[in-house]
This record gives sequence, structure tokens and C-alpha cells, in this order.
Amino acid sequence: MKASPKPRRRNTANTANPALPEGARKAALPLALAPQLATLVEKAPPDDGNWQYEIKFDGYRLLARVDGSNIRLFTRQGHDWTAKLRSLADEIRALAIPDGWIDGEIVVLDRHGATDFQALQNAFETSGADAIQFYAFDLPFYAGHDLRNVPLADRRALLRRLLANHGSPRLRFSDSFDASAEEMLAAVCRMKLEGLIGKRIDAPYVSARAKTWIKLKCTKRQEFVIGGFTDPKGSRNGLGALLLGVHDPGGKLRYAGNVGTGFDSAMLDRLRQRLDPLRTADAPFDDLPRDIKGNWVQPTLVAEVSFGAWTRDGRVRHAVFHALRDDKDASAVTVEAPALPGSGPAIAISHAARVIDKSSGLTKGDLVSYYARAAKLMLPYLLGRPVALVRAPSGIDGEQFFQRHAETLTFDGVKALDAGLWPGHPSLIEITTEAAIVAAAQLNVVEFHTWNARARNFAKPDRLIFDIDPGEGVEWARIQEAASLMKTLLDALELKSYLKTSGGKGLHIVVPLSARAGWDEVRDFARDVVIHMARTIPDRFVAKSGPRNRVGRIFIDYLRNGIGATTVAAFSARARPGLGVSMPVAWDELPALSSSAQWTVANADAQLAEIARHNPWDGYNAVRQTLTRARRLLDGG
Repeated sequence: MKASPKPRRRNTANTANPALPEGARKAALPLALAPQLATLVEKAPPDDGNWQYEIKFDGYRLLARVDGSNIRLFTRQGHDWTAKLRSLADEIRALAIPDGWIDGEIVVLDRHGATDFQALQNAFETSGADAIQFYAFDLPFYAGHDLRNVPLADRRALLRRLLANHGSPRLRFSDSFDASAEEMLAAVCRMKLEGLIGKRIDAPYVSARAKTWIKLKCTKRQEFVIGGFTDPKGSRNGLGALLLGVHDPGGKLRYAGNVGTGFDSAMLDRLRQRLDPLRTADAPFDDLPRDIKGNWVQPTLVAEVSFGAWTRDGRVRHAVFHALRDDKDASAVTVEAPALPGSGPAIAISHAARVIDKSSGLTKGDLVSYYARAAKLMLPYLLGRPVALVRAPSGIDGEQFFQRHAETLTFDGVKALDAGLWPGHPSLIEITTEAAIVAAAQLNVVEFHTWNARARNFAKPDRLIFDIDPGEGVEWARIQEAASLMKTLLDALELKSYLKTSGGKGLHIVVPLSARAGWDEVRDFARDVVIHMARTIPDRFVAKSGPRNRVGRIFIDYLRNGIGATTVAAFSARARPGLGVSMPVAWDELPALSSSAQWTVANADAQLAEIARHNPWDGYNAVRQTLTRARRLLDGG
């Protein structure tokens, strides 16, 4: 943590109003905030006076939400760690600062003043959280204002003043230093620190990985997925080595070598305790070399490892284990390669800081970044189907429009379908790549809707949708009950069904079908199911749409099953306050759901990771069922 260069101190805040720098914009305090991330580079950019450099901390990223006396602490993945860090939350509360978000890193320092990641993990495991310090380095929101478009230098000047003279040794400002990047990097590497973070002082705060923040590392160091381990030899306890993997561009887990050093006895025992419950018979690696043997585990744990180099066959050399990373998503671990000079950021987002949801403060950058993370899971629900898109060029509070046809969507991955599919209408479109999902979001697409039939057999739908649409005054528990009752009826009709949140007010029940019946037959069956429910439980359900008909009751919308109708796709965001997400869930998760907008673009990452490991709709594509027997059963035959 110590460094010899003198800290760089700037005072660039607006002197006319020192509390609020120029560019601050009135805004509600968002419930969630995705952090800005740094891009790995080989060398620092030319020194034009617009870059500052801070020490790269070896800790956990943490964002503090201050809402009066209510202090919440979140990881970069959106996990609430307030309960783990109650004393730190108390320290932040004692600052008595206006509402806002503070971005920083939690660390534990060793006796030499250097950050020690294993000591940080030990602090959680040994009730030593009082040793954890919070280094604050950014202030995206403050005092009822959004500061993300304020230059970094001004945001940090305000943050420095907020932290000055507070008297707590646990709350610190992350200083930058008056030295060149080369001098700073040489100093931190001599001290065996991890590296530097460089930031443009004139740049806005962007909830994405961007090249206005860069990282320079002293050694090669990144996260790896643990796919197995070898047995210990001799007097060693726990395990011999961890077997490591990274995901390739296609999402397959590739073997990347092993790490057998960097552990102490206590860590070896802790690792074995974490790994044993994950044991599995099959290796999780794709195309594993025959000479690699070991004990296999489910690939859910992430290890941070430093190493000397990559070999030609993609394995690490001279690897050293540093820590488990419980704050990192195993499904997102890939080879971390430096950005090429002149290349764009990992996700190049135009107008990323523009707020598109005033209720939460979420930005276009938040939305596009969400789709970049969700695209792999989402694409299978779009492939082969015509799509309709909801665009919101001025944000969800402005004008929205529905787009079924290519028109201005002329980028790769958007396919114009045969105009004969829907006679009398322009060609429908299909989204065919993950990149096209992200590109559509760049063009202000918020929602992705799909038809109930695939383009190759357009006259015959291959699914039914029942949209549980509550009227005014219907409580969430009644919506859950309605879904459960619908499942009971569908089970009685011998139809397998699947559940997803709508991201709005209700729930969607999806019934996969073999594509045998036509549009009218499918829609009529869905209508008759809804009429049956309304006649059987009239105090709960109605069979007619319209707000007057369903005050205090639920309309199960069957109209989504007609030709021309669409339903929001799984993993799509919604153009509603909060930017909820339509998320697939298992039926046994229904009782625990808190709302249909339980997941949003700001907090969905953990659920995306869980679905990547355990798909709640597993088996959907293997279902073979028609309406023939279900119709007879519904009619009483």
C-alpha cells in the first residue's frame, strides 16, 4: 500500500458552489448501481496531463449506498454485504453526509502496509471484519444529484472533502500520485504490489468496462475457474494442486493448467472443505488432454492466480495461488487479454451515461452492459423466431415505439425473413447473434419480444403463453396463487409448463408444443382454458380483458396466442420504471419470488450466473406434446 511518490492533490471543484460541481444534475438516488470497470492495457497512454494513477488494490470492490441513516454495502455483482460489514456501515453512517453512492475497495493491510487479499478473506471467516478498511475513490451520486457526467477530477475533489477530518482510520481516500505512469509502475512492482489503475481526469463515470479507466499489472494475474484438484502427496494436507480453466469465446471451459503453490496449511484445508461438496464424476473441461488426471468438481469456484506466462498450448507457467474470489462469476471467466492500442473498450457504448430510467437513475450504459452479459443465455430464446422490438430513444419516460421490421436495423446479426410468412406485411426480422442483441440495445432497444412460432414452420405455433395479468388492487400473493392454480390445471390436462417472471406486474406460463395445430386452434384452446378458470373460480379470475373487468381480479391473457401477437422474451429488460427483467424460474421457486420485477438490469448478475449453472427450464426443447388429448380432457372427454 505504501508508495514513495508524493500524492497528487487537485482542487478543481466549482468554487461558486463547492458542494455541487458543474455538471451535477438533479436525480433520485438509484436503488442499484453497476460500477465502472477498468480495461487491461500493456502500457500507459502518452502523458497529456489528463491521466491520474492510483495503486491497484488487492481487495474486494465495494459500493456504499447512503440514504439517510440507511447504509447498504454492495459488491460489484450487486450482492448486499451490509450484514458482513456492519461496523464499516456504522463508520460511513457516522460521516453524516447527504444521500449518495460512494465507490471504492475494501482491503486488509499487512504489517508492511501492503494489501493482503488472503488476510481480507480471513477477516470474514474469523470475525475480524473490524480490520477491514474502505478506500473510496469515486462519488457517482451525491445530495440528490447525479454526478456521473461530472469530470472525474471534480467528483474526487468533492469526495476528498467529504472524507477529510472524519477521524476514522477505516475510511480513507484513495490518493493519486505526482509521478509518471512508468515511475509509479516501477515503484509498485518493486513493492510487490499488483499494479496501477489509470483514470482520465476529464471523463464521466460509466457503468461498464471502458478505456477511460485502465489497469497496468506488474505480473500476469487473473481469475480461473476451478475444475478439479489432485490428491496431496507426502505430508501435505488438503490437496496437491488446483486444476484451472477459462471459458473460450464459445463458452466452453478449456483446461488452463494447474497451480500448486501459494497455499498455507489452513488454506489447503479450507479449499478442500469447499471442493468436496462439489465433487462430480465427469471432468467439466471440454476436450481435456488425456494426460490430465484428478478429482473433478462442478466449475463454480473462482481462484485468483498470478503466473509467469501462457504456454503455446494455453496453459499457465509458474502459477501462484492468491485467493478464492467469491465476488466473481465463474461463468464469466475468460482469458484476460490487454486491449490493443487504438481499439475500443470491451463494450463501446455511445451516450453511456444518459439516464434512461429516472426512477432508478439507470443509464443506457447499464442497459447495454446488462445485455452484453445476458446475450449468451438470451440468444436461444430468439433464434429462429420473428422478433418485435420496443425502442425508447429518449428513455422509458419518453416516446416508445414498437418495431417489427428491419427498417433502420441494418447491422450484422439482424436477418430479414421471407416476406411471404405474413402476407400483406413487410418482412419480419430475426436476431441471430449475441452481438446483434447488444447492437440493438445500442440503438435504444429496451425490450425484445418473440412470436409463438418459428420462421421455418410459421403457420403452426410451437408454444402457448398464458400471461397472468393482475387488475388494480391484486396483491402479489394472489398472483403467485394464480400461477400455481394454472399449473395444477395444465398438469391435469397433461401439459408440461414452464414459468418466468414478466419483469413487469405478472407472471408468464409457457407451454411448449409440437408444431401441429394452427394459430386459430391454439388461440381457441388458450381462450377455453381461461374461460374454464374464470367459471371455476369467478372471485379470482375474469375471462375478459380491460381494467374495469378485472378490478381486484386477474385476467389470464390468452390473446398473446393469436397471429401477430408477441410476448417479451426470456432475459429481456422491460421499458418500465426499474428496468425489470423477464427471468426464467423453476416452479419450486414460485413461493419465494418477491415480485415479477425481482430482477432488474442492475441486480440480475447473480441470477444469470445461477441459470448458467442450473437452467430452470432444462428439458424444455425435449418436450413433445400436442393439444389433442388436452382438448379432450378440457371438454370433459
